[in-house]
Amino acid sequence: MKKRICLLAGFDKKNILQDYVLYLARKLSKLSDVYYLADGNISQKELKKIEPYTKYAASVLHKSYDFGSWQILINHVGWEKITTYDEMIICNDSIYGPISNMQDIFDYMDLRDYDFWGLTENYNSNYHLDSYFMVFKNDVLRHPKFHEFWNNIIPNTNRKTYESILTPFLTELGFTGNSYIKNYKKEDQLAYPMRLFRTNRMPFIRINSLKEPEHNLKEPILYIDSRIENKTGYDSDLINNHLKSDASFHGFGLKYYAKKSARTVKNKISDWL
Repeated sequence: MKKRICLLAGFDKKNILQDYVLYLARKLSKLSDVYYLADGNISQKELKKIEPYTKYAASVLHKSYDFGSWQILINHVGWEKITTYDEMIICNDSIYGPISNMQDIFDYMDLRDYDFWGLTENYNSNYHLDSYFMVFKNDVLRHPKFHEFWNNIIPNTNRKTYESILTPFLTELGFTGNSYIKNYKKEDQLAYPMRLFRTNRMPFIRINSLKEPEHNLKEPILYIDSRIENKTGYDSDLINNHLKSDASFHGFGLKYYAKKSARTVKNKISDWL
């Protein structure tokens, strides 16, 4: 088995370590040495929840989004140690899962011998791999220009800026990268969580696809909670408990559908009056 390090970036506006994040860290720890950093002020008492699954867990208010957290973790661990690993994973907590066997995906991608890879690909602004989960092989980890990329992360930069430039940056250095799931239609792949799971055993569901389904979900919302649990075995309470912590959220699946319908009727009545 390859030796991997995983840099896990987190954020919670209430500075709470949600159960779905603990589950994510536990599963990632089966594949790698996990180092966790949250952008915020999570207490030491709260951080102890994730310590059993990590080599390091901390919280720093830096307001530089995921790439800022990954930069700080890289500086903490140091390139000398990082380059002893076969692969480095960067991951954030904007996803639920894993809902499938991650080792199978690593085995599949190892056969393709890419220098770096991600789970999905994105055509917004330019072609790039989505950064919520990316993997870099040792040749990339040892390249001085890759080190420079991380040294040059600037605080408060738009969170999508570095994601969109990382893939072309590595490609220009001569590295070969690709995605686990191809995006031939150049669509928002993560808007189809159940289709991706059914066709590709996609291991993650984007949180915003369930949190803001009007904008980020292209599949039927009705009964999606039971479909997730029945088809994947993932505990839907991990999703529900997290989403309920947001006062603006009304639940997903049947609960969401019912409340959305009630709001629609109420708005129509108001218009009539």
